[in-house]
Amino acid sequence: VMRKLPIWSPSTGWTTPVTTRSIAWAMADVLRSDYGAKLADERIDLQALYDLDMLWANRYDTFDAVFDQKLTVWEALNRIARCGRAVPFLQGGIVRVVRDEAKTLPVALFSPRNIVKNSFSIEYVMPGEDTADAVTVEYFNDKTWKPDEITAALAGSTASQPAKVALYGCTNKAHALREGKYMAAANRYRRRLIAFRTELEGLIPTYGDLISISHDMPRWGEAGEIIAYDHPALTLS
Repeated sequence: VMRKLPIWSPSTGWTTPVTTRSIAWAMADVLRSDYGAKLADERIDLQALYDLDMLWANRYDTFDAVFDQKLTVWEALNRIARCGRAVPFLQGGIVRVVRDEAKTLPVALFSPRNIVKNSFSIEYVMPGEDTADAVTVEYFNDKTWKPDEITAALAGSTASQPAKVALYGCTNKAHALREGKYMAAANRYRRRLIAFRTELEGLIPTYGDLISISHDMPRWGEAGEIIAYDHPALTLS
């Protein structure tokens, strides 16, 4: 069986259906088709899908699966996006997709000047006896055409308590191992949860953006404000 879907380019628009294993255009098909969400192109962030498709193609991340049971559009989108370490979200009536990846340029800066007083908190999630130290990824092996699994563990892990995760649409062992290591790393290192309230500045970042925080409670960085300006000198607090 060979999947054929139209693919989009910012220069030429949509093509006729072509053979593709792309994560991005499988998501676009769910959003545009009569058996999906039936959305117009204006309601889909096609440029983001195009950019992600370039990245996924270079990494050999693909989505190969058959939807043989009825499920919601949103659940189908999440299953497809998970193969690319991404999530869909709705913003301003447009469906967008963001991939979890390292970023270097903060889009917004937050300090006691624009954080609502007494709203800043840090929660530390401590590992316990039941904390998974590895991840066993269940996938469909394209060599044997049978369900298979592989356990991914980080350096120093005994892999004695692996968590089981089914990666729907993944058919490649190397792809499954990459995603398993990512999940294991997220479980090990993402244990500090920061929350705060702000005002209009909260509209600057979007889901998945990198922000910078300076606060005197955990003593992160040093922040202040401009209190006077007499060209060419700034007076700081």
